[in-house]
Amino acid sequence: MTDESFYAWMCRHARAMGWELNDEAKKMLHVWAAIAETNGLDDAQTAQLARGLGVTADEVTAAYQPGMREAAMGEILEQPDLAALDVDLDRIAGEEPPR
Repeated sequence: MTDESFYAWMCRHARAMGWELNDEAKKMLHVWAAIAETNGLDDAQTAQLARGLGVTADEVTAAYQPGMREAAMGEILEQPDLAALDVDLDRIAGEEPPR
């Protein structure tokens, strides 16, 4: 996976499938991206999107998970106590001496 956003990934595959990416289609893909990157997609949603984009369900999941993880980490790190915990865990994983 590259640094390509899930939205851009979907647009690329939609164009490859011959979709006309007018404003309405782009809005729909933005909604799919928002849902996938905040809540994930269930099996039926993943299968529907995979069929429409001409890819496998595993490819859909692999495409949105990095964005979902990044969004979740951003929310976690907005909490001061959890941000401090993240620093401590990074330190422990790096075997640095305690502060």
